[in-house]
Amino acid sequence: MSGYNSLLTLSGSEIWGYRLSQLVGSGSYGAVYRASSGSDTIAVKISCEEQDLAIEALTLQLFYYRNAVPKFHFCNKYGPYHTIGMELLSHDMDSIWQKVDWMAFERPTLIKFIYQALTCLEAVHALKIVHRDVKLSNFAITQPRTPGNQVSVRILDFGLSHVYADADGNLRDDSRSFDFSKMKYAAYDASLGCDPMPKDDICQLGYAVMYAAGFDFAQQLKLPADDLSNWKGELIRDPANNLPLSVKFMLPFFELVADLNDVVPIKYDLLKQRIQECLPEVDATCDSILSEENGKLTLT
Repeated sequence: MSGYNSLLTLSGSEIWGYRLSQLVGSGSYGAVYRASSGSDTIAVKISCEEQDLAIEALTLQLFYYRNAVPKFHFCNKYGPYHTIGMELLSHDMDSIWQKVDWMAFERPTLIKFIYQALTCLEAVHALKIVHRDVKLSNFAITQPRTPGNQVSVRILDFGLSHVYADADGNLRDDSRSFDFSKMKYAAYDASLGCDPMPKDDICQLGYAVMYAAGFDFAQQLKLPADDLSNWKGELIRDPANNLPLSVKFMLPFFELVADLNDVVPIKYDLLKQRIQECLPEVDATCDSILSEENGKLTLT
């Protein structure tokens, strides 16, 4: 059995005093299990990639007192595997999206999501960290809170993240030397070979919102590399005429994203203001509500 496949068969194992009870997710990053110790239930992420998981563990610890990422519990080695114990979240945004009608979130849901997701990125960037892997599946919602089933957005999976600058603003190299130009959903500048910076995280968030709004982003990613790059460039050059119809109502936000650069500090408050302007009748700052009826999840 391969190392990856064996990651999927660890239910019943005990790590750091927590018994793995249910596989809740898997992917290129490894596997995530629900785990319990007495009345305490957490998530345990297990991977074969020591360096990526070590970076993620360090990042989660930096954010322990910020409501942007899952709360950190422990980092440990289990046999040949590397593990992180963290707060157990509810559903990732992509799994919710796949269950909604027409695979498209309604506008109020989109507005609340992007506002909270941007708030998460603001916290990440404040620590001179760039995520570099912003997509719908890397956001999840908290466990519903009573009495109204309110949930909040958290950002996940810091395996590709990088502390891009020191406290004095001097840029730092990443020894892992990732080639982000080969990442299909990389932001435009990164697709040209530039090192991803905070503005590129926000650009990727824009792609995630297009996808969440029902735009067939997966089909778009099948374009030849030059055509895909040109499309991304046109979104920046002229968003008014190149945005997918489903997100045209968010033009004020995308126009501001198009103006971002690596020199002028990002004005997150202004970006949030633009998000609110896209749908004034909805309070973008409010938590979303998760409900379930006849097995169907709804996020409003």
